[in-house]
Amino acid sequence: MTVSMMSIGLGVLGLSAIGLIGGALLHQASKACRVNGNPLVDSIDALLPQTQCGQCGHPGCLPYAEAIADGEAINRCPPGGQATVDRIANLLGTDSLVLDADENIVDQDLVALIIEEECIGCTKCIQACPVDAIVGANKLMHTVIIDDCTGCDLCVDPCPVDCIDMVPRPKAPDFWMPQHPDLISSDRSRGVELQPESPCIRCGACATVCPVRLQPQLMLFALKGGALDHAVHEGLTDCVDCAACNAVCPSHIPLAEWFRLGQFQAKQVLIERKLSSEARERFENRNLRLKRIAAEQDLKRAARKTKSGEALEKARKAREAAS
Repeated sequence: MTVSMMSIGLGVLGLSAIGLIGGALLHQASKACRVNGNPLVDSIDALLPQTQCGQCGHPGCLPYAEAIADGEAINRCPPGGQATVDRIANLLGTDSLVLDADENIVDQDLVALIIEEECIGCTKCIQACPVDAIVGANKLMHTVIIDDCTGCDLCVDPCPVDCIDMVPRPKAPDFWMPQHPDLISSDRSRGVELQPESPCIRCGACATVCPVRLQPQLMLFALKGGALDHAVHEGLTDCVDCAACNAVCPSHIPLAEWFRLGQFQAKQVLIERKLSSEARERFENRNLRLKRIAAEQDLKRAARKTKSGEALEKARKAREAAS
């Protein structure tokens, strides 16, 4: 009986020790794998254009992302346009809303332009720019870094001499109409009128001739469905544009043209994401700089106050000694 009780006691102690050790390990793992911030907020913020313009009613894109995560409407970002609203709706799994903005404003891609001959070097526009896209010095000419300007127009109102205009962003034409390519694998289309396109029958012939072993029909479905990211995941950017899939498609679908257009769109999206990321980094660095400057000014004021207090106390003591 005593041996049985001892065995039970040892078993309980062993299980308790295992539980304590496991709990300690889980506690340490939770600290090591802790996620800083809200992943949903970060995902929403990544979809916003990072213009930091405040047109949504918030002082930046991150505060608006936090508000969306808390239930605010997703259609209050004019710079992002309807495409951004649709992407956020897809991320949240909700119905998309119509963009709450003037269509004429949304369609414009503007940047600030300083009329340098009229600039007086007051630096007010530099202080207003949320992404540090304006360079200059006090009483010297200022200029705008076009590639860094997000078109928020926050620099226009502070200018005391009205020397800042919002003008269309200079860029290469982004409209591109794909043309039917000359087929490398077959000459059947040369000199022959192209057949009308029919729905895909999922025969898989395009996949059998693809030299890089892609699944053209899956990329086509993704592109037609507006799922550009999914098409990229399926290997859209790996397509070598040989047009072999065009040659064997019994439905006469211009697959190569779809993929060329998709690659162009994917490249544009990558450029936009890079610009947004750089704008966000400049905005965050600017805020850190302003906080550092404010802290330094507070320290200087405190030092002056202390020094003034010491001088007053010294003068008081001198008066008392003289009297």
